[in-house]
Amino acid sequence: MSHAFAKDSRACAACVSWGGERALSEDNTLVYVARHGVEGECRTASSQDYRRVTKGYHTCTAWAPLPMLKKHGGRIGHTAAGQAHAPVTAAASRPMPPASQPVPAAAAFADAPVATPVLDVPPPPCRADPIDVEQSPQVRVLYTHWLRLKRKRRMPLAVEIDTAQVRESVPRIALMEPTADGSDFVYRSCGRALQRRLDGRPTTRRVTECHPEQAARRWLSDLRLCLESGEPRCLLVRDDPMLPGAKFVELLLPLADVEGGPATRVLAYRHVPGG
Repeated sequence: MSHAFAKDSRACAACVSWGGERALSEDNTLVYVARHGVEGECRTASSQDYRRVTKGYHTCTAWAPLPMLKKHGGRIGHTAAGQAHAPVTAAASRPMPPASQPVPAAAAFADAPVATPVLDVPPPPCRADPIDVEQSPQVRVLYTHWLRLKRKRRMPLAVEIDTAQVRESVPRIALMEPTADGSDFVYRSCGRALQRRLDGRPTTRRVTECHPEQAARRWLSDLRLCLESGEPRCLLVRDDPMLPGAKFVELLLPLADVEGGPATRVLAYRHVPGG
């Protein structure tokens, strides 16, 4: 017996990076699987279940809808599958005494939550680890476009990037240019999904103006490495304030201004939720 998942269910079966067998409905709003507990491999590098076998109904913070589901209204940010109903706890399921029966004082406070002191613990430091770009489905479209433009050259030109060919990636793309002294980078353009994660519109502003000190220092270091080496960098970023408590994939692609010249800009893709 088949089972259907909605376009915004946040279930693995509807995720772009899930490897199980499935089929779309004719109106591209549902995903059909053979059964509710069908299994498939997670291929999202930023997920805690990366390369593990998950159930079709499983969810995670790195979920992103299939392109056709997104085109027909599937969006990140809706209630996750299985979270529409609150779980019944032991305290909630305990029968209540009749209204006329007095409740002992000790019993009245038995289930009261115990206040715990809030400690001012600093957030963990932002860090990024290199990963294989070929094993990161979130960046595959943009990376393939960069390779196609590159051909036998060291890198493509900035003017050759065609956003119409990478439309799904545009909300998470930023074009970064170094300052004259090389100490910082400036946002020359920034996609919607990234803007929502930043304080104010970042275009024409510096990285150090838009990001907390430690996160800015980490990102500037990787931007410089990409610019100086002229080679793409794919990273798994953890504990960045843009996505607190989660991790995301980042792709940095060097671009030149003139044929055969050095890298002068970096096309940065950061796989944060939104579109």
